[in-house]
Amino acid sequence: MVGKAADLEKLELERLRARVDRLMSALDEAIESEGEDSFDSFAPAVDICENADIVCIWAELPGVRSDSIELTVTAKEVVLEGDKPHSPVTERAISHFCCERRYGRFHRRIILRWAVNINEVSAEMRDGVLQVRLPKLIDRRGKSVRVEVVAADET
Repeated sequence: MVGKAADLEKLELERLRARVDRLMSALDEAIESEGEDSFDSFAPAVDICENADIVCIWAELPGVRSDSIELTVTAKEVVLEGDKPHSPVTERAISHFCCERRYGRFHRRIILRWAVNINEVSAEMRDGVLQVRLPKLIDRRGKSVRVEVVAADET
C-alpha cells in the first residue's frame, strides 16, 4: 500500500511539474514578445496542441502567401516571421471607418518545452492557417541501460 501511495505522489508531482513547465514557457514567450508589437507589426494568433507523438502549432495568417513565411525551428523554439500585405481595397480607400485587421510585419516566437525532432518538422498552409507539425523525440530521461563492465589487463 505504501508503494502505491508513493507512485500516486510521484505521478501528481510529474503533473505539477508539467503544469509549471507550461506556465514558464508562456511567461518566457510573453516576456520575449513584449515590446515587439508596434503599429506596423503583429503576432499572429496560434493554437498549440500535443499528443504522445507530435506537437502541432496552428497559426492564423489569412491573406499571407506561403512563400512569404519564414519558419525557423531549433531545439528550443519555433520562430514564425513574414509580411502580410495590405489588401488593394484598403490601400485605395480615402478614409477608413473601421480598421481591425492587422497588416505589415509579423513575428511570433514559441518556446518549446518538448524535445522535438527538428529534422522531421513539416509545415502546410491551408485556407489561411499554417499548421506546423513537430514530431517528438523519445525522452530517455529516467530510463536505465545495463552497461557491461570489461576488465582491463592488470600488468
